[in-house]
Amino acid sequence: MQLYGRLEDLRDGMLRFAPNLAANLDDADDTYNRINASIDAFIEKNGIDAPSGGVYEPVWQPPHERTTLELEGSGIASVIWCIGFTPDFGWLDAPVFNGRGYPAHARGITPVEGLYFIGLPWLHTWGSGRFSGIARDADYVVQAILARERERAVARTTIAA
Repeated sequence: MQLYGRLEDLRDGMLRFAPNLAANLDDADDTYNRINASIDAFIEKNGIDAPSGGVYEPVWQPPHERTTLELEGSGIASVIWCIGFTPDFGWLDAPVFNGRGYPAHARGITPVEGLYFIGLPWLHTWGSGRFSGIARDADYVVQAILARERERAVARTTIAA
């Protein structure tokens, strides 16, 4: 896996990224620590017997930031697009949007094969758009993808026989 900053352009088969990955990771860590601190403050204020969440210290920093990626020959089979806190699907030309510009899906699975969403508010539960719920949603989508692949394998075997 390779992490990049914000996508700025795609031209002539070359993706171009802003050199802001480290800053984005630092911002995410700061947000996580603020959330933990507010939870710890609530626990202390209400006299709840629970361990402190502590402060997260990064265990890894990107050694350097890549700002370009040539698609041809890169071996890319999947793109995980993280759009931040303000959804903007204007860049996605797919017949999956309702009349208000929001993707139609069932727990992140769209009618378009190979197009999935996670991290959306209320994708499945209140926690879907938050750190606390995204793992369950991602697991559900991955299991659906694996089930579809198993069905294809069975169909190929049946046809070959």
